[in-house]
Amino acid sequence: MHVREMLQQQTRSADVTTRQGAERPEKPERPERPERPERPERPEPVERPDVVVRGPNEVIVRNGVPVIPPVPGIPGIAVHTGSPESVIPPQVVDLAYGAFVMLAVMVIGWPLSRAFARRLERSGHPASISPAVTEQLRRIEQAVEAMSIEVERISESQRYLTKLQAAQLGEPAGLPSAERR
Repeated sequence: MHVREMLQQQTRSADVTTRQGAERPEKPERPERPERPERPERPEPVERPDVVVRGPNEVIVRNGVPVIPPVPGIPGIAVHTGSPESVIPPQVVDLAYGAFVMLAVMVIGWPLSRAFARRLERSGHPASISPAVTEQLRRIEQAVEAMSIEVERISESQRYLTKLQAAQLGEPAGLPSAERR
């Protein structure tokens, strides 16, 4: 754009000088120095593709390899471009490990515990007592029975003696009433 403006200015100045030169005698004029235009930034050279096929689907081939243009993102949808380790939070990973361990314990531990319980039920017959202990328990049982019989005899003789004493004194057998006190 600056180049066009410069060319237009030069052509205008040339037209003006020719008109002035025709009207006046030749007079050496000092040539005007054109303003230095700002140098535009040089655009980066665009790589020219080897083959371009235009149409609904544009195909670019460079060095014999088709180049796929980047697909623009859809606004409003967050696209995660990080590494796979950062996609899942570490707490979720810990929960997944716990779930797999629990599943393994259930699958392996349940049949093992049932087999162990069946083994205990089969071998759970009553313990046998030695004959010496059996004889000793029989003697203790007989001694307890003999003592209970003797205690009953003593209590009967106590009741009988209480009745005899009450009969000799002429008092009724039992506790004294409130009037006799």
